[in-house]
Amino acid sequence: MYKNVLFATDFDEVGVHAAHKAKKIADENKAQLSLVHVVEPIPAYAYPGFAGFAEVEVAIKEQAEKELASLAASLKVSKSHCYLEFGSVKNEVLKLAQEKNIDLIVTGSHGKHGLALLLGSTATAILHGAKCDVLIVHA
Repeated sequence: MYKNVLFATDFDEVGVHAAHKAKKIADENKAQLSLVHVVEPIPAYAYPGFAGFAEVEVAIKEQAEKELASLAASLKVSKSHCYLEFGSVKNEVLKLAQEKNIDLIVTGSHGKHGLALLLGSTATAILHGAKCDVLIVHA
């Protein structure tokens, strides 16, 4: 029986199906559902001399906040259980899972070949690094 379910999303099409699966599992277990989206940093060295770099990062953050709020509303998850993190997806999801005593991480995958591609490289990293159960929902 799960008490704390964490759904990690990147807001893609696969995530919609996975989100509903996470919600169903949380409801069936009378568990708290939390949502996380991780914004990976854009390496500044990749765009030398680009003056609008800071503005792009702000726009990305604002868009992510809107999408997370929309997903939370559709799943009836309170804002206090929504997390927008910055950094490596794997590291931030695993860190949050530990901090919040998560016992199930749910994420989507859309890969096509090999284990990393079948599950997705991020999903595979979460699967191998997690200290709790992980459900990877394939499209």
